[in-house]
Amino acid sequence: MKLLSWLGCTVVLGAILAPLIFYLGKWMADLPALEGYLSATLKRSDFDRYFNRAMLLAALICIVPLLRSLKLGRKSPTLKANPFWKSHFLGGFFLAGGILLILGCTYLSLGIFESENSFNFRMAGKFLVTALVVSLLEEWIFRGLLLDVVLRTSRVFLALFFVTFFFALVHFLKPPDTIDVQDADVKITTGFWMIGQIFMHFGNPVFIASEFATLFAVGWVLGWARIRSCSLWLSIGLHAGWVFSYELYRYHTLMPKRHSPELFLPFIGSDLKSGLIPLATVCMTGVIAAIWLRSRQCKS
Repeated sequence: MKLLSWLGCTVVLGAILAPLIFYLGKWMADLPALEGYLSATLKRSDFDRYFNRAMLLAALICIVPLLRSLKLGRKSPTLKANPFWKSHFLGGFFLAGGILLILGCTYLSLGIFESENSFNFRMAGKFLVTALVVSLLEEWIFRGLLLDVVLRTSRVFLALFFVTFFFALVHFLKPPDTIDVQDADVKITTGFWMIGQIFMHFGNPVFIASEFATLFAVGWVLGWARIRSCSLWLSIGLHAGWVFSYELYRYHTLMPKRHSPELFLPFIGSDLKSGLIPLATVCMTGVIAAIWLRSRQCKS
């Protein structure tokens, strides 16, 4: 019951914070001190991206009273020192990122996507930094704090399912593609409106098969890696590899105008995270990681 209360409070608080963070971000984008990449990022980010970040912030805020109410000790019994942390991090990064890029190159060779920008080392460096920051923060929140809390109060399967579902839900907190939220249309109640649109979208079987299932599989692999290795390093590496390759591919390619995102659904979507083929790729990555981890898992 406490976990469900935490989930409900997170969704409500995130809906409240989203417009406020959106207004703050757009105001900061015009500050001379932030001129450059950060300013450009804040300006081009639409409301659903701010909404996503607001939910992450809300989850972090609401987990504090949850930890206090459960009266758990500070030392986690489910996390241990990892003597293989370097190989877990680097192996996870190159495994997840490499397989995803192979999928992207296959799309290119088949003409499903086409090159848009030439390779840019400066942008690649920024994507790498973004991948590291995002993976460290999200793994600490979802697999470090939240999964640790749920594992102490529930069975492993239920804990992994609960955290994975919430992870997938947070990462798909955006309205259907048919709805475009313009900056001028954002109001103080837009966050609650978006929640309604998102849950209505769950009635669409194509959405479940092509997008939410892939995000759920990503969360499941990351959670499983954290449980089996008794640390966050493998999940951080896998997460960073996926984010880096996804951002790098999205910057350098686009779907040709003769193709629509719905043309290949549910098998292929408009990016590397949409469709049943990316879902199979994520599952394959998890299987390879499982085989590799057998000789390097923690001792209970």
